[in-house]
Amino acid sequence: MIKRRKQKIGFYRKTKESNCELIFIFDEIQRIRAQGTDKNWAKKSYIKKLTTLEKKAFRKILTMLKEKKLKTPDDFYRASFIFHHGPSFRYYMIAVALAAISNHLGEPRGKNIYAVAIDRLLLSLGLPQHFGSQYIKKNGKWQLDKYDPKTTDKERVEYTIEPLTTLKKHAREMYKTTVWTYSSKGQ
Repeated sequence: MIKRRKQKIGFYRKTKESNCELIFIFDEIQRIRAQGTDKNWAKKSYIKKLTTLEKKAFRKILTMLKEKKLKTPDDFYRASFIFHHGPSFRYYMIAVALAAISNHLGEPRGKNIYAVAIDRLLLSLGLPQHFGSQYIKKNGKWQLDKYDPKTTDKERVEYTIEPLTTLKKHAREMYKTTVWTYSSKGQ
């Protein structure tokens, strides 16, 4: 019998002080998201399972914050990552704040999740995104959502977002892919 190694998905940094319950919640959500193909996203049952789990996670994280149970840079990173997938402005605001704390405490990927959350926040207000981290599907093809053309690639790189030409190339290639993948680099 061949033993298969479990594929690691997403973010694995932790310390002895990291919140184990948050790690479990994060990993569970990321496992479900990593299974997300275009077919899965078209199923109401898949979306319901994920949104139900995320709603519970949002409530739990807010409780953890009130109880001061988030302490490490990676705790704030995980919490921000979960909130940036929220459904509205309120969730993006929380994600931005958590990402800023994560970055301030020294999480190397804190700047990236901050940039992604800022872009989602701006788009939710009907404004162009700053960094260009968000895509939209129109007429069956993915494209970069509206973005501020004044943002420089130097700014993007500072927040670990790829240059604009690379982002646009990703958009052209995304329609060929049906499986969303998560890696330890970027979102």
